[in-house]
Amino acid sequence: MPFAEVIMNPSAGNARWKKQLPELVAIIESHFAPLHISQTRKAGDARLVTERLIKAYQHKMDDLQLIVIGGDGTLHDVVNGLQRQGHPEVAIGYVPTGTGDDFARANHIPLDPKKAAAALTTAMPHALRIGVADSGKYGTQYFINNFGIGMDAQIVYQTNHSDHKAALNALKLGHFSYAASILKALRQQKKFRATWQVDGKTTAIDNAYLNVFTNHPFLGGGLRLFPDKADDRSTLSFVQVHREKLGILLQVLFAILSGRSVHRAMHHSQGQTFEFATSATVPIQIDGEEYSTPIQVTLHQTKQLFLLPT
Repeated sequence: MPFAEVIMNPSAGNARWKKQLPELVAIIESHFAPLHISQTRKAGDARLVTERLIKAYQHKMDDLQLIVIGGDGTLHDVVNGLQRQGHPEVAIGYVPTGTGDDFARANHIPLDPKKAAAALTTAMPHALRIGVADSGKYGTQYFINNFGIGMDAQIVYQTNHSDHKAALNALKLGHFSYAASILKALRQQKKFRATWQVDGKTTAIDNAYLNVFTNHPFLGGGLRLFPDKADDRSTLSFVQVHREKLGILLQVLFAILSGRSVHRAMHHSQGQTFEFATSATVPIQIDGEEYSTPIQVTLHQTKQLFLLPT
């Protein structure tokens, strides 16, 4: 029977699954034994635990596999720990207990934690493409979901600092937290000047608004940025909406909320490498974690091994 190191965040999703954690561990333990469990207390702990485990397994790296019980933020930290130490070959299993859980949604991992834990018993390793953001300001950051500048980061900020996030998580409706923050973010986010480059072509605009570099279609608890037919995981996607009249923005919002995610004001491009820069002061989100501009960043992809349902 294979064994695994479990990195668990009891506070993920405002601790809405905390009482069920022993049951989740028992399900996992039926296939992986012995289990060694490390609990996190704050953002960044999972990366430190991962780095400690790499050091402990340095002479037996083939034996190391990780299972993350937590939200996308916890998984983000574990991936950054592995990538920064040069070990993308270490497989990660994931049991989502967070608010948005977009990584699970994008990769067919059950959103019900009990089902996700059970699915690990037959999961197989797959190399997935994840994002890399290199900047002088923040160094190298790896992202499993998205890197956003502007409107989507404003939504993340409004959600993280809202009262309704905890209330919706308590009702196990946390995926609605981001949608509930959209109207406030619409009022708060202003247009700004930005420049980007892809495939040797440089574009500069004065009315940048929503700018999301993403590995898959999902954002903010299931909001769809583009339809399945445009979902090409072999390249990084860039979704942009310029600042338009309120009526147009509401049409775009309806297109996203309805799941169609197609509108003439939505621009979707793909590429292997992007350069993006702005000197404006606007929010940034990286897998739901808050940062800020000004920034000049290069974005591309690399690979990380995950245990995914068969």
